[in-house]
Amino acid sequence: MASRDTVHTLFVALVAFALSSTAAADEETSSPPAGLTVDVSNIQNDKGQIGCSLYSKEEGFPSKPEKADSMIFVKSKAGKATCVFKGLKPGKYAVSVMHDEDKNGELKTSMVGRPKEWWGVSNNVPPERFGPPKYPAALFLYAGDPKTIKVKLRL
Repeated sequence: MASRDTVHTLFVALVAFALSSTAAADEETSSPPAGLTVDVSNIQNDKGQIGCSLYSKEEGFPSKPEKADSMIFVKSKAGKATCVFKGLKPGKYAVSVMHDEDKNGELKTSMVGRPKEWWGVSNNVPPERFGPPKYPAALFLYAGDPKTIKVKLRL
């Protein structure tokens, strides 16, 4: 016959195993929080900040961040930076990015509206001949799963 201590040790080991298996199963079934990552490249210097604006509608795109659904500022680093939008609902979105060197929260432009700070939009859409990129060209589908898009800044 097994001693009382042996049975007790075996019971404790079985309970610990069952609890750890349940915790591991919970970790496997829970998915990481859905989010949209914007990898920004071609940053010329580490002055100021990088501003990423997320739009679910055309109004204000790309140059009025106050009309955006969400805006994130991250520290500027020469080369690249990353903005992460969390808690998004599935849908169509467009992203506008600026290198806000003077940290005023706005894209500096000339008298005729030409950008004086580096900028970019989703799908790396170039500017129109006489104006900014169009919203429909910058749209992408966000299905609710983690997604990464790349935006290359230009002047």
